[in-house]
Formats: sequence, structure tokens, C-alpha cells
Amino acid sequence: MFKLSARSQRRPPLFVSFIWLLYLSFPLHVIIQRKAEDIAIGLTVLLLFAVVYVYSFLFERGRFLLVFAQIGLIGFFAFRYDASFLFMGFYPTPVIGMLRSNRQLIAAWLALLGLAAAVFAAYRSEVEMDDLYYTLPTVIVMLCMPIFIRIGRRSKELKEKLNMANEEIARLSASEERARISRDLHDTLGHSLSLITLKSELAEKLIPKNPDRAIQEIRDIQSTSRAALKQVRELVSGLNMATVEDEIIHAKQLLSMANITLKLEGEFGPNAASPVMNNILGMCLREAVTNVVRHSGAQSCVIERRGEDDRLMLVIADDGCGMMEHSAGGMAAGHGLLGMKERLKLVEGSVLIESKEGAGTRMIVAVPLVARS
Repeated sequence: MFKLSARSQRRPPLFVSFIWLLYLSFPLHVIIQRKAEDIAIGLTVLLLFAVVYVYSFLFERGRFLLVFAQIGLIGFFAFRYDASFLFMGFYPTPVIGMLRSNRQLIAAWLALLGLAAAVFAAYRSEVEMDDLYYTLPTVIVMLCMPIFIRIGRRSKELKEKLNMANEEIARLSASEERARISRDLHDTLGHSLSLITLKSELAEKLIPKNPDRAIQEIRDIQSTSRAALKQVRELVSGLNMATVEDEIIHAKQLLSMANITLKLEGEFGPNAASPVMNNILGMCLREAVTNVVRHSGAQSCVIERRGEDDRLMLVIADDGCGMMEHSAGGMAAGHGLLGMKERLKLVEGSVLIESKEGAGTRMIVAVPLVARS
């Protein structure tokens, strides 16, 4: 059973291909002007040509031979009826561009070129200079079409292969990252948890016999668990530790693509924020900039960093349309903003949105600088 060719790689949309069949009305008009015998033969061959054309578009099997069949039928019309039938060469040109190999394309293209040369040679005595002015450019376009179609098709195939390669790279990267995380977790926690298990069993046995030694073992368990917890935190921090500086670079790119001017003000200072604080502020900045791009319709955006004695403040202001519903210390009921509020709650931070409809929005994110055990 024959299979339809893949449209994305083998042929253009069917409606584009088959709409050309409407132009067979012109050779049909020429044929019906002849005598009855020529009309019968012409209609039969024209129907055969249409069937071959449609079949060559739908099915890849035998396409190379069907192209030559079309060229042969065009030659029949041109030499039996009129030289203008040469323009039916536009029908096989897209099919030539869809041929499987370059060798087949070259062979079919040379056959079409030979047909054009033969028709010009056969009718050279009837061709006037004025006729060449519109005939030659049309024939040149007809001969160039298969090459242009092949170039476009090859470019599309290469783009699809590139996308597939990028997806494969991303998949392999994700797989490698999962393997790395698995190794790190095994190396980080495996030894520590095994040690905790052994020491806890030992402490259980030592409690009735040697309480002092049992207490020491329990203290070792506590020390080991703290070390394991610290290693886990370091591992998790290394997975997705967005920082304010990283998010500012991302904001520049995102706002630039949205044609929004960015202005940076102030600095936090070196080592002002701990890694956890820096990560939370970075995630808040990402969400705020995303909202500016999606919803504000602003022309400019200001990102201000302030480092005070007892807190860090991040201010994001725009000159957009503002928010329709807000409160002096409240928040709009968006999932992103609610997520921001939950993150800040972990470090006892806060967010304040100041907005007036038509007068822009100003978001103030604050986190305290408190030494926590």
C-alpha cells in the first residue's frame, strides 16, 4: 500500500499544488478548437497528464519516472498542437524539486531543459523577436523553480535536523544532570546515613551498659546529621541558584526584546546578601520583570537595589498601564505573585505593590538582614 509523502519534508500543502489544475483550462480551450479526432486524443492525454501530476505529488514511489512521463506528455502537446503548451512545464517543476536525490533532480532538470530547447528549435521559424521578450524569461523562471524548491526544502530539512539535534543535546544534558545529582546524593548522603544508622544502633546497645559512651555516640550522630544537612543544602543550592545579578542580565535581554528601556540604580554591595537571600531576590526579580513584559505595556522600567542597615530592598518600577485592583499593602491574586510572597515568607521578607491605573506600577521587595542560626 502506497504511503503519502510527509508534507513537511516532501511536498507543499495540497491546496497549493492542486490549485494549478485550474490552469489546465487554457490548454483545454486550445484543444477543443481542433477537429473531433484531435479533441478526443487531446482530452484523453490531458486527463492522463492530470492524473500523473496528482499521483506524483501524493506518492513518492515512482515519482522520478512520473516526472519524465509529464515531460513527455508536454512534448506531445507542444509538437502536436501548439508551442505554448511548453508552459505546462510549470507542472512538473515542483515535483522535480521534491525528487529524492540530486542525481535524479539533475536528470529531470536536463530533460525539461531539452524539451524547452527542442520546442524552440522546432518553432524557430515562427518565433518573432517580440515573442522572445516574454517567452524566454518565463522559461528561465520555469527552469529555476526546481532549484529554488530544492534549496528551500534542504534548508527546512537542515533546520528540522538542527532542532532535533538541539532537543537531543538538551535531553542528554538533562540525563547527565540527573546522573550527576544521583551520584552527588549517593556520595553525600550514603556514607553519612550509614554512619548515623550504625552509631544509633551502637548507642541503643550502650545506653544500659555505658551511658557516657552512648551520649558521646549520640553527639556524633548530631554532628554527622548537621554535616549531611549542610552538604544537601550546598547541593540543592548548586542546582538552581538564581542570583540578582544573573536575573538583571536576563532582564536586560527580555526587556530589550519587548522594546522596554531598562534603567539600573543602586547596588547591594559585595557580600551584602547571603546565597539564600540572593536566590530569593533573584526569583522575585524574574517574576516582576516577566509581569512588566506581559501585562504592563510599559515603555521603560527601573530596577533599583538598596542596601540598608537592617534589610535589602529591590524596587521594580514601570510606566505602564498599572493594576486595576490593588491595595496599599496587598497583592494582586496572581499565581506568580503569590509564589513570590511564599518565597519571601521563608526569610520573613515582604513585598509591597504601589499602582494606579494608567500611572504604572512600583513593586518593593524587602528582606531582612538577620543572622539566623
